[in-house]
Amino acid sequence: MTRLGMGGLARNIGYGTNKVFAADLLSRLTPSQALIGLVLGMEGLFGLVLNPLTGWISDRYVTRFGRRRVFILVSTPIAGILWILFSGQRSLHLAILFLVSFYFFQQIAPTPLQAWMPDIVQKRDWGRASGVINLWWQVGNLLAFLPIPLLWKTIHGGAFWVVALIMIGAGLVTGLTVRERRTPPGGQNPRLMRTNWLSADLVKYFIAQLMWWLAFEAMASFFTLFMIHTLHGTLIDSALGMTFFTLSAVLVSVLFGRLYERFSAKNTLIVCLAAFGAIGLTGTVIRSIPFAFALLFVAGIFWGGIQVVGYAWGSELLGQSLPKYADPTEYYGLLYGVGNLTQAGGLLVAAPVAGFMIGLQHGSYSAMFWVNVMASIIGVISLVLVREKSRIQNA
Repeated sequence: MTRLGMGGLARNIGYGTNKVFAADLLSRLTPSQALIGLVLGMEGLFGLVLNPLTGWISDRYVTRFGRRRVFILVSTPIAGILWILFSGQRSLHLAILFLVSFYFFQQIAPTPLQAWMPDIVQKRDWGRASGVINLWWQVGNLLAFLPIPLLWKTIHGGAFWVVALIMIGAGLVTGLTVRERRTPPGGQNPRLMRTNWLSADLVKYFIAQLMWWLAFEAMASFFTLFMIHTLHGTLIDSALGMTFFTLSAVLVSVLFGRLYERFSAKNTLIVCLAAFGAIGLTGTVIRSIPFAFALLFVAGIFWGGIQVVGYAWGSELLGQSLPKYADPTEYYGLLYGVGNLTQAGGLLVAAPVAGFMIGLQHGSYSAMFWVNVMASIIGVISLVLVREKSRIQNA
């Protein structure tokens, strides 16, 4: 599973490095914040379109290079090269072209990569596999949030070469060394999918997934401004805070993978999301940077649990929803495509909603935490309503 996790590392170090540097690099070429916002927004737009599309394609078609594999082999090397081309550009038009192209290839990889795991891993090992894979995804974020910025202060553009080489190398490790289910898919039944995909339990799961991404992105969107204007910290303090958050998620990934095999996935998710919302409620009264760091570390624990358990449980709910004669491996791409669609939706909605709440509170950035709280409550309610079959019954 470590080799499959390398693909997530490749994608997420690019994702995180973009979050840290892209706006700043563009601001050196244009003073227009509107243009910068439009360019950065293309990442979310591509996510809305490409995640379900690539998932569906990887379910339906097999090439001579593989089914899921081909997306990783194509996307991560090209994305790494495009990041180098973007970061060294002095022409605004070329910088925009390279960055938008980078977003396109970045959004090709996630859904087929996620669908690859239940294709090749026995159901009894889904929890452990999810823990290992999510560990490497979070390591990618961790590298992007602190080591890469510190390296950039030392060697500047050389740091971006390091990012690109990790993206290319880790992506090739996954694409060239992980085996793949070679049996051609038999073709999905559109009526079957319409009847079961939109029925109760998976829809409630996706609503909860949308809510936990909304809860996360509402904080992430304005966290730097909260750290600077409310807690009177610095950009380094903001980077340290996100590092503590991501580090704790890394540390608990394998643990939650093991817990998945022993306890109810539904109840574990409910506890983690409720705790995540409770920490958000505490955030409304934070006035100390050390206290903020401590809360972020604890929040990262529960966020890691949400990611690990939610990833594995989605495949289980899909199997629960389909008739016995249906082959779930023909639907994993679509499952995770819609799941990633909820992530893109949370990203698009979170900033405007959190910004509205901040405006209602006369510019107090602490108000963003109320979005976290409300989204967590709705997500918990949705999870409570999901029917969970026993592992034996669902085998």
